[in-house]
Amino acid sequence: MNMNMKPMLKNLSAWMGITLLSLSASSVFAQDSKKILDELSVKAKSYSTVSAEYSSRLLDKQSSVDLTEKGSIKVKGNKYNLDLPSYNVISDGVTVWTYEKENNSVFIDNLADMGNDGMNPNEMFRIWEKGFRHEYKETKTEGGKPYYVINLYPTDPKGKPYHTIEMMVDKTKMELYSVRVMNRDGSEVSYLLKAFTPNKEIADTVFKFDKTKYPGVEVVDNRL
Repeated sequence: MNMNMKPMLKNLSAWMGITLLSLSASSVFAQDSKKILDELSVKAKSYSTVSAEYSSRLLDKQSSVDLTEKGSIKVKGNKYNLDLPSYNVISDGVTVWTYEKENNSVFIDNLADMGNDGMNPNEMFRIWEKGFRHEYKETKTEGGKPYYVINLYPTDPKGKPYHTIEMMVDKTKMELYSVRVMNRDGSEVSYLLKAFTPNKEIADTVFKFDKTKYPGVEVVDNRL
């Protein structure tokens, strides 16, 4: 999964800083984080569909960049529809359509040909299951609600643009609330779920690009 989530940065959308504790305390924290993440995984796998609205923020203090945008996503199995201010990325699990709103153009690719640029947003709700070690950091309160804070560290960090992913989990609902990806260049990308609706019926037509709805659209078919 590409943690920058193409096309947010047009290869844009992940999650660190450890304080050493005693061995016994570390074991307890690892056990706590595993229990929380296991429960999250069970719940995520029970979703037949997911509809969510979120805000994302790219913060790079070195270059004085602070960009915020809102988006929405619908997921059904391996199908998805990601709607951002500038792009709409749609996949039926085989084909990916990337629609550029400003240019009224759509790029068509085979999902299998996209390599690391391809993504399955459904993995966003189970990202911790492969390729990460995890650590429970604390339980904190925001807006009167308690959240678990868990850090994820890539087990194979070579080539990864990020070193840590910080997750906040709603303790009451046991649902993912926010994700903060800390990159090696000092920048951060944060995602905050504004609305989350699982198991709501979504028509399969949502996961196909209908060019009849976009008069004059330029079609660039990259499929072999």
